[in-house]
Amino acid sequence: MMRNKRGAFLTAAVMLLSMSGCARIQQTSGYLDEQAAPFAWSEPAAEEAASAAAATTAAMTVTTTAAQLTGPEFTELPLHVPYLDMQTVSFTMQAEDLELPAAFEESNELAGYTGSGYVSGLQGELNNTIVFEAEIPYSQHYDISLIACTDTGAECTLLVNGTEITGIAIEGSGKFISATAPGIYMDAGMNTISIRQESGDMYLDCMEFANNTSLVPNCYVTTESCNPDATSEARRLLAFLGENYGQKIVSGQHAENGDDSEIIRIVETTGKFPAIRFADLYSYSNNGGDPENAQTIADCIEWAEQGGIVGLMWHWYAPMGEAAVFTEETDFDLYQAVTYENVIMASPGELEEMYENGLITEECLRLIEDIDTVSLALKELCDADIPVLWRPLHQAGGELYWWDSAGSDVYLWLWNLLHERMVEYHQLNNLVWVWNGLGTAYLPGSGYYDIASADVYMDAEQAFGSGYEAYYALQEIAEGKLLALSECSSLPDVTTAFRDGAVWSYFGLWYKPYLSAEDNEYTDSETLIAVYNSEGVLTREDYIDYCTQYDAYAAETESVTTEAALW
Repeated sequence: MMRNKRGAFLTAAVMLLSMSGCARIQQTSGYLDEQAAPFAWSEPAAEEAASAAAATTAAMTVTTTAAQLTGPEFTELPLHVPYLDMQTVSFTMQAEDLELPAAFEESNELAGYTGSGYVSGLQGELNNTIVFEAEIPYSQHYDISLIACTDTGAECTLLVNGTEITGIAIEGSGKFISATAPGIYMDAGMNTISIRQESGDMYLDCMEFANNTSLVPNCYVTTESCNPDATSEARRLLAFLGENYGQKIVSGQHAENGDDSEIIRIVETTGKFPAIRFADLYSYSNNGGDPENAQTIADCIEWAEQGGIVGLMWHWYAPMGEAAVFTEETDFDLYQAVTYENVIMASPGELEEMYENGLITEECLRLIEDIDTVSLALKELCDADIPVLWRPLHQAGGELYWWDSAGSDVYLWLWNLLHERMVEYHQLNNLVWVWNGLGTAYLPGSGYYDIASADVYMDAEQAFGSGYEAYYALQEIAEGKLLALSECSSLPDVTTAFRDGAVWSYFGLWYKPYLSAEDNEYTDSETLIAVYNSEGVLTREDYIDYCTQYDAYAAETESVTTEAALW
């Protein structure tokens, strides 16, 4: 069972964002906790939450199953999003004009600097910091650029008002180059911007500030299924996500197993059910799983009968050899499975014959057998008219799992095989396909997925913010698609998400240690209440209401159409 995520998988948003010069930027911390705090949990908002908690009108009922749960009722918490009147801004602060501490000195020996010189003395072994005090003219998002030079490569951290924002790595070119951290929100007035050297030595010429123009949300996305034969229920789910995109964030929670302890914690704390319950089909893998006794599909059917949205992923144990998902723990060679034989519509008997005749390898045969086993499980949901947010082959490009270990071309071959086998052979028209990965090299064609998603994990002490870096990087490569936060270590700050324009279609908080039975360093009750009772977040109750209205409208439209046909 996948109890803990392997490391902190922060979608490589910064790898995908545009960069100038030879520099690259790497995210190392949460987003502007200090600046976001006045809006994310301002005193008025805190007072409203406190009064809402005091005005609880329904007593908590402790029960053993999520289906029977009731919880406290809270007054809906309004968003407090600052009004941003974007203005054109461009100014430069020369490093040599600062009041320099003893560790730094002004130099002018290198060529290519601006102003009267540059500052030397930023040394990784000292972890020393140079500080700029900048008068920011407007409350808005800014691009902050460093013009710096290093001979052998250097890394530093950008801080705003004492909060770590991003790490910046500059290649050793021996020339002054620009590295830009895009979309940093700052309030009007005096702000402290600091550069802390982490490794290597660096010469700093200046810091440039400009209003950000690249982070513009695209709310004009397609909600047409990539499957022309998609069921009406799958289309209804896409319509729900599409109509709320950019306006509301749909809540979601990963369940470790069928006891739904995560759902119980949320309901007993917030009085609300998440709209989406995410689960894992790892136990349906033939090699290492136990498909005949697995209960995940039954749990999903129960959740759907209660009105919730089903989300599924697949930690797919390697089809042969060591039953493991991690590349380093299995010797399964996906490259050996690749075939250009027509296997999409082949029956199990035909596949076995192809293997015996040497047309396909055993790796290919076992791979398709696994796909068929999982497809038969998903068929139960299809037959019950239950749509599924289906996220297979996740975290593509991270080289963590065996399914992308052979490179992007082989990964895309596998994605297409999986998609076509499930849709064309098994007729799984209830699936809403969610791609989850790290870049254009691993991105399937637009006709092979409906939603693009990111997984964002941060250290406990880091403020999660909106995850805007991942959002806009994903938007850049999956233009016109719904964007979702498929896994996260903490709940996104709803107000900050709206402020940054990073209004994810939905979020999926991972289970323990990120959400546990008690408050912890990742998720506490105050945050759960604020998110689940925010006017910017949709819960299971909202989805049930939407489906009722959608179905009523569809029935009325069908009735009118039938009458017209009769006339």
